[in-house]
Amino acid sequence: MKIRTRVWRLGLALLTATGAVGATAGHVAAGPLVGPTPGDGSAVVFIASTGAPGLTNGMRYNSSGGDITAGQIDDTHYWVSFLNMGGGTYTNAQLTIFKGSSSATVDPVCTIEKTKDNGTDVTVYFQCNAYIGSTLPGTNLFVTVTNRTHPDRLGVTAPGFVAVTTSDAAVNHTPTNQYRSSGVGAAAVTHLATGMYRVTVPNAAYAATQGVAFATALTVSPAVDTYYSRYCNPQNWYPSGTNMIVNVNCYGGLGDLRDGRFSLRLSARNHMGGAQPGGSQWVSNPASAGYDPVGYGWNSAGGTNHVRSLAPWEGTGSSEITFGGATYAAGKVPSVLVSAYGGNHRCSLEYLGSNPTVGYTFESVRCFVPTAGAGVAGGMYTVSLAQL
Repeated sequence: MKIRTRVWRLGLALLTATGAVGATAGHVAAGPLVGPTPGDGSAVVFIASTGAPGLTNGMRYNSSGGDITAGQIDDTHYWVSFLNMGGGTYTNAQLTIFKGSSSATVDPVCTIEKTKDNGTDVTVYFQCNAYIGSTLPGTNLFVTVTNRTHPDRLGVTAPGFVAVTTSDAAVNHTPTNQYRSSGVGAAAVTHLATGMYRVTVPNAAYAATQGVAFATALTVSPAVDTYYSRYCNPQNWYPSGTNMIVNVNCYGGLGDLRDGRFSLRLSARNHMGGAQPGGSQWVSNPASAGYDPVGYGWNSAGGTNHVRSLAPWEGTGSSEITFGGATYAAGKVPSVLVSAYGGNHRCSLEYLGSNPTVGYTFESVRCFVPTAGAGVAGGMYTVSLAQL
């Protein structure tokens, strides 16, 4: 297992070394360019030794057929543009730290500053703040965005795919930037207490053991928080009568509850709301020597999802999720989303891979305390893989 981890991380380092800001080669698109078309986008961004961002070859996808470009605004602010993907009625972006071999001991906190759909292109603006004594070079992260309509796979009584971006951190409100693929009624956000929120999706409810939730914090003003910004974790999700409830907590970079805006996704399948090869899972017992989760997950091949601790090889807080069956798709671009679940720990993707012969795919995730970075053995999380 340790050997497999090192091989993947070496591959990531080599790929990032060949990426370039605004590169036009190496991305994969769904088809020829046919005018602005809302869709899905995913890219792995790396921060080079100069502080400039680059795009990892082989890890970029734009469903519209357009290019993907990246740039830097200042020492901590960056952007990624998915060209020709504009024209949607909403945008929802998510970030996941992909811990490469040259990453800092404690990962930076990366937040979404804003998303912009100008009718032609979609741009995700984000900020990364390094932990005390660390620097940003060596940081890698997945940036995923969707602004398309999604097929109603679960019927009109279920919410299907839900995407909500909150617009206020301190008051109850109904965000304007939101989408649901089935059912009617806008999701409402209730501010329960400092850093604690409840999102209610009306007239819709998954089954009690269905669905997976993800959240990414939005950037806060330096006037509000002078250091280290925010991260947000889903705390739980469940049906309540005819409504679907998702509770989310937001924290300052050092783990204290603080008010913050966030981007939320709730899906019964993968994080793009589709059925692309891969899977998703709430990992409730990452310290287990091995178990097959029941519910709160999905597998594109109808196979079994399996979780096991990697502590003996990778250290405390590391675990692996395997999406069994024929979940590997040759020639496709992997897109991964990870969210810490419950509590104030943080989680990052360590590596991903597959066994093309047998057909299964796997991801390793490490969860850690927000200060000093010690591993959290029981750190729960949600994870999703979509091969686009």
